[in-house]
Amino acid sequence: MLTKLLFFLERKLGAWFLRLYRKSLRFEVINQEASDEIRCIYMFWHRNLLLMTLQRIDHGAAVMVSSSKDGELIAGPLSELGYVPVRGSSSRQGSRAMLEMIKASRQISLAITPDGPKGPVYTIHPGVLQIALLAGIPIVPVAVHANREWLFNSWDKFRFPKPLSRLTMIYANPISLTRKEDFEAVEKQIRAFLSEQERKMTGNV
Repeated sequence: MLTKLLFFLERKLGAWFLRLYRKSLRFEVINQEASDEIRCIYMFWHRNLLLMTLQRIDHGAAVMVSSSKDGELIAGPLSELGYVPVRGSSSRQGSRAMLEMIKASRQISLAITPDGPKGPVYTIHPGVLQIALLAGIPIVPVAVHANREWLFNSWDKFRFPKPLSRLTMIYANPISLTRKEDFEAVEKQIRAFLSEQERKMTGNV
C-alpha cells in the first residue's frame, strides 16, 4: 500500500513539476504541422528526450519505457502528461514492446529514441525501422537545440534545459518506408537531416 501511494505521489508531482517548468521555457517549433494530422514515428536522439517531452506535452504519443522499476518512475508522470507508455526496451521484453508499439500506432503516433536506452549514442537500432515498416507509418526525425542547458555526465550527455532558455525543434517532412531494402537509404536520409539542422542551430555551418 505504501509503495502504491509513493508511486501515485511521484506520478502527480512529477507531472506537475514538468508542466510548471515548461512555463519558464520559450519554444520555437518549425514544420510540426507537416506531421500533426497523420500517424507517424517521431524520432529523435535519446539525449533530447526531456526537451521533446516538454515540448509535446498533451499532444499524445506512445513512448517505449523500460519495464524495470525505474521505468515506472518515468511511466507515471508521462501518463499524466498525455503520453501512452509502452513497457519494454530493446534489451528487455523487446519483441512484446515492439508489437505493442505497432498496435498503438493504429490509433496514435509513436515517439522513439533510436539510440536508447543505453546507446551507443547516435545509433539507429534497426528495430525502429522495422516498426515503421510493419506499422505502415512514416518516420519524422526531429532536430533539437537548447540555447542554455545543463549536460549530464551520462553515455549520451543527456540535456536539461535551464530556466528561461529557448528550445528549437525542427520537424522533418515525413519519410516513408515501404520495404526492408530501403532501410539503409532511409537511415542515411534521417542522419543527413539531423546533422544538417543541428549544425545550423548551433552555428557550425
